Amino acid sequence: MNARTSMLRSMLPLQGAGLEIGPGYNPLVPKSEGFSVETVDYTDQAGLREKYYNNPHVDVERIETVDHVLDGSKTLLEAVGRPEGFSYIVASHVIEHTPDMLAFLKSCEGLLAPQGILLLAVPDKRHCFDVLQPLSSTGAVLQAYFDARTRPTPGAIFDDVAYNAVREGQIGWGPEDRRALTFFASLEAATSALTSARQDPGYRDVHVWRFVPSSFRLIVGDLHEIGELGLREHEFYDSVGNEFYITMSASGQGCPIARLSLAKRALIEQAGILLDDL
Repeated sequence: MNARTSMLRSMLPLQGAGLEIGPGYNPLVPKSEGFSVETVDYTDQAGLREKYYNNPHVDVERIETVDHVLDGSKTLLEAVGRPEGFSYIVASHVIEHTPDMLAFLKSCEGLLAPQGILLLAVPDKRHCFDVLQPLSSTGAVLQAYFDARTRPTPGAIFDDVAYNAVREGQIGWGPEDRRALTFFASLEAATSALTSARQDPGYRDVHVWRFVPSSFRLIVGDLHEIGELGLREHEFYDSVGNEFYITMSASGQGCPIARLSLAKRALIEQAGILLDDL
């Protein structure tokens, strides 16, 4: 077991029933190790194994049976259908993909038992291909919820292609990395993706939301304070490599840092992005 797996598992009440969202080929709590867990993904086991069949870096045998397929026709809560049925929910690098982040969090709230824990592993935009993108805001999260979005908008798809950046071909890196930043794709490719998205309503998987640690804590705190979300911050773990971790629960005490301080910290965190040149 690697250090990341050990750390994340230590945050969870593993003796209870669990739900892992989007485990793909790398489940944190695999059924094969005896965990009492159900899984959710965008397609079934056969579809996932077909997707990764020719990828030399993926052991397709680690892809387990998918219990609930989330195709956009139902909310997560409706698709799983077990209100208050889980002691914990795990979602690693999932929330940034959700077209409607608040609806996702509300579904998790509905699926958790009263003392249940939601664990999120979230990419830190400073250290991944989102580095050149602006931070998401609470208002944007609310608007997606009011619009009941089930797919990324054409604009989000354009941004994902147009501003995707790499450091010497790498999509993720550590905080001390100073290698040159370059765009991954051309503006023409982004325009083509935009045109295709406007013509074809099919689902395209992109990053819709982007955070640094303090901006994420600010958003989830705001959502609770204005009465849109019952979950609150339970524990927070600052960035390790290119991701940070947060647990949330209905009994959480919330972030101990004031809103204004979080907003200022988000600016400081972004200002720490290392650049090679201009």
